[in-house]
Parts: sequence; C-alpha cells; structure tokens
Amino acid sequence: MGTTAPYDYTHLEIDQRDGVLTVRLDRPDDYNAINHDLHTELIALWGQIRRDRQVRAVVLTGNGRAFSAGGNLKGPRMSAGPELDAFFQDARSIIIELLELPQPIIAAVNGPAIGLGATLALMCDVVYASTDAVIADPHVTVGVVAGDGGVVAWPWLTGMARAKEYLLTGDKVGAVEAERIGLVNRVIEPSALLDQAHALAHRLAESPVRAVQGTKAALNIILRDTANLVLDTALATEKECFASGDHARAVEAFLAERETLKAAARTPA
Repeated sequence: MGTTAPYDYTHLEIDQRDGVLTVRLDRPDDYNAINHDLHTELIALWGQIRRDRQVRAVVLTGNGRAFSAGGNLKGPRMSAGPELDAFFQDARSIIIELLELPQPIIAAVNGPAIGLGATLALMCDVVYASTDAVIADPHVTVGVVAGDGGVVAWPWLTGMARAKEYLLTGDKVGAVEAERIGLVNRVIEPSALLDQAHALAHRLAESPVRAVQGTKAALNIILRDTANLVLDTALATEKECFASGDHARAVEAFLAERETLKAAARTPA
C-alpha cells in the first residue's frame, strides 16, 4: 500500500492529482537557493515519493523566476567538522536517492538552474526548459570543486569534452544551446512549459507502471554506477575547498559584485 502521510514541507509546494505529483521548490525570494532546511526536505521528499504507490510520475519545477540558484551562498559558512561532514553526506543522499526514485521525473526548468539547481534538473529523467532558462555549474568560480553531481550528469549528457569546458569555466548555457548539446530534451515557451511537462507526466502515469519503472531503473544503473564511482572523491575534494580561504574569498567577492550590480540596477540612468 502507498503512504497515507501528507506531503507537508516548508520549502516545497506539493500538488498531487491523477497519479502525478508536482513539486515546486518554494524559496522564490532567494531564487529557490537550496539552504540546509531545503537540503533536508529534499532527502525526506525522495523517500516519501519512493514509498507512495499513488504517485506514478513527478514534475519538478521552481516557484518564481528561477528553477534554483543552487547552494545558499548568503547563509553562514561552515568550517571543517561534524556539521560540514553531515552537510556533504546529505548532498550525496540528495543525488543518489533522486537517481533511485522508481517513478519517472520530469524537470520543468522555468528559469536559471545553477550549481546544485542544475544538478537537480539534469538528474531528472526528462528535462524541459523554458526559452529563458539558463543552466550553469559555476562551482569553480566560488572556489570549490563541482562535486555535488555535476561531474556525474554533464559528461553523460554532453560528452566529456564539453563537460570539462563548462565545469572548469562555470560558463552559462542558454536554453537553445542546452538543447543543441543535449543538456535538455526540449525548449518550450514559458507559458506552455508546465502544461507540456504535465502532459508527458500524465502520459507516463497512464502507461504500464512496471514497464516504465523497469526501463528507468535499467537506464539509471549507468548513472548510479557513475555516481558511486566519482561522488565520494568529488564531494571530499569539494569539502576540502569549503574549508579553505580560497572559497571564503571567492564567495565574498561574488556577493560584493552582486550587490554592486543590484545597486547599479536601482540607480536611475
């Protein structure tokens, strides 16, 4: 039997109907940046979906103008120790448990998907992106290794050469280019994005469940094997970077530049 517990989360907006669960990352004032609480909620959510036999397909999107801005750079930075260790164990769990979800999951990338936000989208089974979506994994620009799944997803989707280019530079990829190089399946006008994602989700939900879930499970063995091969090393080196002065200085410079740009935008011409 499926779970009867309600989907009750602070930073996730959940809607369930006709076998399709719609999950909206819900920190729109901070561009759905993934803070510690949202980290924890995502892990709990994947487990709850896995147990819920009433859910046969999932749509993942963001509230507001962004899919997700990735890690929460504005929060307090953790130093080496148990808290940082637990944070990175959670980071691993978010990726592995997402890959192990039996139900197909469609990402509806409604705006920027950055860092861990990009990883969440790219680890989904099908990725639809709005025309104004942007995808990037700029870990290196804030002084850390791209350890939270980018090293798993990008090489399989784009090939190793392009993955190295984008992960080593942190450059952004617009929606049309993302479709061309294989990061996303389809680019859709913003007004139609969710409708088309839901149409596919309902189609999959109405298909033979064992066939759909078995096919997904077989395909995801490839991604899970890659994740198990590289995640521990990638996350360990990312954790070392978090505790370094390079990361702290890079974050301070990034936040200062962002505040300068915001101030310039508020200043009348």
